[in-house]
Amino acid sequence: MNLRAGRLPFQVQIVDSPATVTAHAGLPLVIEGFRALGLATAVREQVHFKQRLRGYPEAMCVETLVALLAAGGECVDDVRILHADAGLLRLWGCTALPAAETLRAFLGRFHDDAGERARVPHTAYIPADSAGLKGLAAVHEQLLRALQARVKQTHATLDVDATVIPSDKRTALPLYEGGTGYQPLQVCWAEQGVWVQSQFRDGNVPAQSGVLEIVQQSMARLRGLGVTQFAVRSDSAGYQHALLDPLRTANIPFAISADLSPEIRAKIQALPEAAWRPFRQWKGAELVHLDREWAEVEFIPTEASTKKTLQPDRYLVIRARPRQRELFADGASVHYYATVTNRWDWDGERLLRWSHERCGTVEPAHDVLKNELGGGVLPSYRFGVNAAWWQLVVLTHNLLVALKSLALPDDCQSLRPRRLRFLLFSMAGRLIRHGRRLILCLAQDHPGTALLLGARQRLFAPTG
Repeated sequence: MNLRAGRLPFQVQIVDSPATVTAHAGLPLVIEGFRALGLATAVREQVHFKQRLRGYPEAMCVETLVALLAAGGECVDDVRILHADAGLLRLWGCTALPAAETLRAFLGRFHDDAGERARVPHTAYIPADSAGLKGLAAVHEQLLRALQARVKQTHATLDVDATVIPSDKRTALPLYEGGTGYQPLQVCWAEQGVWVQSQFRDGNVPAQSGVLEIVQQSMARLRGLGVTQFAVRSDSAGYQHALLDPLRTANIPFAISADLSPEIRAKIQALPEAAWRPFRQWKGAELVHLDREWAEVEFIPTEASTKKTLQPDRYLVIRARPRQRELFADGASVHYYATVTNRWDWDGERLLRWSHERCGTVEPAHDVLKNELGGGVLPSYRFGVNAAWWQLVVLTHNLLVALKSLALPDDCQSLRPRRLRFLLFSMAGRLIRHGRRLILCLAQDHPGTALLLGARQRLFAPTG
């Protein structure tokens, strides 16, 4: 059938799905990375649901969902787009992918009915991970292990932050900022750019809950991978002695946003004008003054640390003067931002810049998870299903980071998933058979062609 109406000089003809072409010529790189880094093997060893030989194995379901998220899918039904690309299936080495209903059933196996019944709408509750979610955590650890084996890091700066996922699901619970949804708490490894831990939570669970536990779990996981030095950065959710005391005792450097209590605010406002110094921030390769000042203030909280013998913490404050204060809700002419730290070896300005680098790691990464990898569109009203979906989103994020680090050149390290799709994953390719080999033909002048060839060469290069 020919459709002649249009404004450009071409016609459209509807034919059967051709197996000789693909619209996702670069997407197999994600699948090859998934397998080359040992994730398929880890799924087979750690995630066990099937009791019969029929149907798709767990590894194929996880692999399909990761490829779907990397390709830009936001719901399970989007797998039909990949399923319709017969050329992609030939490159994948399969005749069909798990159907949407199969993937829904697979995700449903991560849900724990007993844990669901323990949830109380008006009580903050963090359910224990189901066996399936523990298996995904082991797969996640395998990715970190594979990354460490190729790009060794012995230092880990752990950035702790929670993120809000608004949701109208009937079982979603109230958020502190209004509405309903969920609020995962996560730990990012700044040096590698990957998530170390991610705990999916209901919206009514305070961000302050369980911060120490997730930091300790992150450190234990990374110590097993050869990391020997740690530092911790957090927003004010980490401003609690339950976290600070163990960090002080272990002499682990930290920089954490401090709550502006009336006592510390009074100390700040009593500072003489001479105590304030220009606060410079990086603008490109240059340090510039952006109308902010910083100062150091002597302050000991009323709720003192239980570790009386430790050196007191150091409090640093930034003073910002809004240029259009009428646009701010409080209309204040001055805003203060306090940071508490146990680092005395650095100049205060340098330390504040280091503390603020946390915003450049976790906030963009949260944006990627929710707006570029399907994390903002949860698939179910069941908590365990949403938790599994979120963990797969985090796994996909880390896999793409690992692929950039291991297989792509330096000028591609800042590329976000949306850009990777446009440049690499969604290339058109033609398939031919020659001498019993399947060959993917790519346009020589397409920018993604050289990237794909170089990436496969680096990914499968001998290590060590």
